Amino acid sequence: MRENIPITEIVRKSDIVVHAQDRISVAYRLMKSNMLRYIPVMDQDRVIGIIGRKDMLRLGFGYTYEGREDIEIGMLDMLQVDQVMDRDLPLVALDAIVWEVAELMAIQDFAALPVVEEGKLVGLIHINDILLFLLKAH
Repeated sequence: MRENIPITEIVRKSDIVVHAQDRISVAYRLMKSNMLRYIPVMDQDRVIGIIGRKDMLRLGFGYTYEGREDIEIGMLDMLQVDQVMDRDLPLVALDAIVWEVAELMAIQDFAALPVVEEGKLVGLIHINDILLFLLKAH
């Protein structure tokens, strides 16, 4: 097995983002329409966190009332993304090594992290993508 495999092999490149002051309903709709689990949160052009489906579930609404979007969206409009998002996440460099990122995510209990190149957002890396990649490579 190759030891120095760069994260570029498996990063999910995306330009779908939300901003700190957006309502959670904006993130909800983007996740639902694009079948995403996480979305990076931006402050201008700087990554400041991520928001995930589980963050919304912890609130006790959204995604649990499938088919009742009118209720879900009304409740999700009450809060802003920055009130629920995960903050102070390490940013993963695009040239980082898969094993190093896997270790970081396992030790610090991250399910997804933003990937950047020269400070600019490239996409996200999910722990499931790393696991699947490592299983296929083994």
